[in-house]
Amino acid sequence: MGPARRRLRRLRRCPGTRSCGRVRDAHGPASGRARPVTIWRLAWRTALRRRRLFLWNVAVPLLLLTPVALSAAAAPHRVAVFGVFIVFFGAFGSAIPAVRDARDGWLDEILRTGYSAPRWFLERTLAGTTIDALQLAPAALVLLWSAGGAGAGPVVLLSVLATLWFANLLGPLVAAAVRSLAEAALASAALSLLLLHLAGFFRTPVPGWTSLVAEWNPYTPLRAALTAGTSGMPMEASVWLPSLLVAAGATFGAAVFASDWSRRLRWPRTP
Repeated sequence: MGPARRRLRRLRRCPGTRSCGRVRDAHGPASGRARPVTIWRLAWRTALRRRRLFLWNVAVPLLLLTPVALSAAAAPHRVAVFGVFIVFFGAFGSAIPAVRDARDGWLDEILRTGYSAPRWFLERTLAGTTIDALQLAPAALVLLWSAGGAGAGPVVLLSVLATLWFANLLGPLVAAAVRSLAEAALASAALSLLLLHLAGFFRTPVPGWTSLVAEWNPYTPLRAALTAGTSGMPMEASVWLPSLLVAAGATFGAAVFASDWSRRLRWPRTP
């Protein structure tokens, strides 16, 4: 049993869980200090304690994407490869752990401490987004350096953050609709590829409904930013607004109804 799980078990034994959602500092009871248990803190502490896995998640994108960035492939092809990898990195890294936490009863333990479902959902999404972005940043910088588009670095990194936020947002929602790790992987892949296709990663949207869907697609800023970084052309600021509105609406809706759909992630199943 890990230290994070032991802390949550201590919280469950507290009378009045909402007022006991704090644990003592590592210096012991004599220190008189207490720190709140948060999903953000637990996620980052777990990631940093698993240093080998953390470094592996930095090395794998570099090993796989550096040859693509340095190749003579056309810019749209490199953009497509990077886009698929970034979206899959966030979607798989969010959906599969959510299924595992539900299956092992970890999420049920968290929510039984009095932790609200919307807060769990938002903190989990934020922690996953920042961790994924930190692990993918070196690979994205290699692409910019190889293309000579270092000036687009801030825009690319911002688009990667926005993309990872939406991918991590979908993870628990996908996990709530499936019952196994294999189903979570399959559903995440299918949904991610569909959104990537509609965003124009694989073919340029033609005027009509496809261009309208691409305009409001949350992954369109990533395609536009990567294209600007590899081609040296400026990115239109108008690309951001529709996509961010969709992402904000999805975040708001999922958080508001988190108490309802998160029941499917709790084990034993709650009515």
